[in-house]
Amino acid sequence: MNSCDPIGLIDSGVGGFTVLKELQHRLPNENYIYFGDSKRMPYGERENEELISLGNAIIRELEGYGVKAIVLACNTLSSLINELSSTVPLFSVIEAGVQETLLLRERGMVGLIATTATVKNRGYEKELALLTRDLHYIAQETHTLAKVINDGKKDLDDLKHNIREAVEPILRKGLKEGVMVEELLLGCTHFPIVAGTIREIYPDLTLINPANGLMRQMQAYFKEREFFCDREYKGSTTIFITAGREISERIMDQLDLNCDNLIETELSVFE
Repeated sequence: MNSCDPIGLIDSGVGGFTVLKELQHRLPNENYIYFGDSKRMPYGERENEELISLGNAIIRELEGYGVKAIVLACNTLSSLINELSSTVPLFSVIEAGVQETLLLRERGMVGLIATTATVKNRGYEKELALLTRDLHYIAQETHTLAKVINDGKKDLDDLKHNIREAVEPILRKGLKEGVMVEELLLGCTHFPIVAGTIREIYPDLTLINPANGLMRQMQAYFKEREFFCDREYKGSTTIFITAGREISERIMDQLDLNCDNLIETELSVFE
């Protein structure tokens, strides 16, 4: 592999754009290839067997483009990382989210909103248990929030309703345990897109974005192996989507995301 080979990213839609944005900001000289499978989102409502098949299929697609590493910019797939196979390093947004959580709190309880599959697979709880027994997540699944964000509907009342449905049970569970929940981990990469609205509703909650921890992981990995792309000019970004060009373009504009090529495609296994 060459140090300027691209970094691949995987998500079920536009949520991973929030991770790609951080990568472009922190590692601007790198090349990126993003694969967003909006046609089959939300991944969080699918069964593990299908998710593993989809994840491995996208990994094969990215490997075909010669990527030097792959970021699972999807919490649902990250919760199944041990079931995925890759010839290049895989970076888990869940591992990064746990590390980011521990920077803010060492003991007690932290709220976690995520997709059904992420909560069911207990990816965050398993990763956290490897590092500490003093801190626990109060996890709440949401069936609809990621899709509401990905579909890009402009009904603010509907968005706020979905946010409250996800967050309120966490706050109630905390109070039953005699705990005032002060931090909320955004356990789906779609959620940072609406972080401003979440803060508007819950101004006392500190929001945790796993993308920050992911950046530290990747910087440390590439530094240790001297595998940064060391050119002086900015790298290129190609984004593949399986559906939703209009929505993708809107979120790209909202995030001020750099994109040299936006290509509608299909996973080869489904063609």
